Amino acid sequence: MAEAKYYLRVIASDKAFFSGYVTSLKVPTIDGQEGFLAHHSQIMLAIVPGEIDFVTPDGKKVTAVCGNGSMIFANNRATILVDTCESPEEVDKRRAEEALERAKERLRQKQSLREYKMTQASMARALSRLKFKDKYIN
Repeated sequence: MAEAKYYLRVIASDKAFFSGYVTSLKVPTIDGQEGFLAHHSQIMLAIVPGEIDFVTPDGKKVTAVCGNGSMIFANNRATILVDTCESPEEVDKRRAEEALERAKERLRQKQSLREYKMTQASMARALSRLKFKDKYIN
């Protein structure tokens, strides 16, 4: 018997990363990794910087690193909207290291609460990209 599938769209601010059927999905949330199979109950989640993993019906496992965003699962369709989404080949390690250094330097400076939160988000994004790159392209 064929494994149940559902439709997934992953949309970043600059491109449509993926659009097609999948059998399973894992996304990073505030409370940790959240997994989804076909016919999951309706849910809306906040996504944090980390790894998105999904498996296509032909068994191909796809992994990507994403930034902040949101996800909705309803009517056997999942839609993920994130600010960035990159495959292992697209991640530039040098650029991520430079972004991390810039964020660390900004944290050392006196900032407003808004600037501090934005710097924390930049740092989290850079760290997740570096961790992802080291894990898959080392």
